[in-house]
Amino acid sequence: MLLFIGWRNIWRNPIRSALTIGALAGGLVMVILYSAIMEGLSRQMVQFATEISTGHIQLHRQAFIDDQDLYATMPWSYMEKIEHAFSAIHIAPRLYAAGLASSADHSTGVLIKAVDPKRETAVTRMLRHVRFGELDLGVADTTESGLTRYNLVIGAQLAKNMKVAPGGELVLVTQAADGSIGNALYRIAAVLKPLEPNFDRMGVLMSIEAYQQLMYVENGFHELAIKVDDTDGIASVQSRLDGMLKGLQTTQPLDELGGAPVVRNWRQLTPAIADMLEMSGTIILIIGVIVISLASMGMLNTMLMAVHERTHEFGILLSIGMKRRWLLLMVLFESFFLALVAALAGSLIGSVISVYFEEHGIDFSGYMPDGYDWAGIVFEPVMKGYLDPVHVVNASILMIIITMIASLIPAWRVVRLKPAEVIR
Repeated sequence: MLLFIGWRNIWRNPIRSALTIGALAGGLVMVILYSAIMEGLSRQMVQFATEISTGHIQLHRQAFIDDQDLYATMPWSYMEKIEHAFSAIHIAPRLYAAGLASSADHSTGVLIKAVDPKRETAVTRMLRHVRFGELDLGVADTTESGLTRYNLVIGAQLAKNMKVAPGGELVLVTQAADGSIGNALYRIAAVLKPLEPNFDRMGVLMSIEAYQQLMYVENGFHELAIKVDDTDGIASVQSRLDGMLKGLQTTQPLDELGGAPVVRNWRQLTPAIADMLEMSGTIILIIGVIVISLASMGMLNTMLMAVHERTHEFGILLSIGMKRRWLLLMVLFESFFLALVAALAGSLIGSVISVYFEEHGIDFSGYMPDGYDWAGIVFEPVMKGYLDPVHVVNASILMIIITMIASLIPAWRVVRLKPAEVIR
């Protein structure tokens, strides 16, 4: 009976109840939409942090992590043994160096990065982000004297600063590993889209073969990027890899100057993004509580007005023997039905809007055609949402709880009524 009466009472003034439901549903829509955008942004962060250039796991030596030591390499046999020991991973070796790049009229310091094109394609999408030209890290041509000239790829900002384009030439000068001056002429095959701010500004990409001829480094690699097929098993692969490297150092020890091998996952490599992901749930909860609490103020006002208008009725019910706890429940049921209808309407509308943003996203390409930089990673200019049903359920439950807490104020006012005074 109390449920039936509570449902009937909210429609005694349909316009006021509809406005209250609309306010609660609007707040819920905002929370669901915000949750979807945050979830989509979080997933994009993980995607760009791992798939563009970093990979899920990276392996370095400590001296390379500390100061980019040119001699802190690991032997190629380590890579081969890791590849044979793990079946569900893809690996890509990389080598680094600093140098001076010169064109016809300009020169600047550059960061040289060498990759294996076939292996790199299986681990990241770095080689697919081409803005101009055709990505080719192979041999460009051979001079009359028999010298081989290689292709290379450069960052977009570097190409702009040096006023070069695909088909142009670039001279690289550096100090090789044997102490000699390494220098060579290269052909620019392509210009990459922004990947990382530093690489975009000063990055030069070449093949490992070209790097070895320039730097005279043939005994190993600086970095091993690893992609795990099952992302839920990243921690397991990292742990097994740590144990395997300790065993390899006993059978094939490394020099002490380079330090021990260090295995880090993408969260350790990009701590700013990892911290943001951990905070996102808390941020969503705080925003949800604020928005829904503000919307609940309208419900509180509605219930206070409803109680005030029916004070005489409540007094009569009390005077004929109705217990106060039943009146309390009746008012709470009214608030519950208001919140329930608002939850159904808000969940439906919020889900439809979130699915739209999941498919089309928010396009900022008109203002930021190259994407935007955050925490050292360049993101594409289309921000897409992701509707997680768990977030919809949690937001609805949160709204119902806050609404019921707010309804305790008018319900407590009913309990404290004195029949003799309100009937008079």
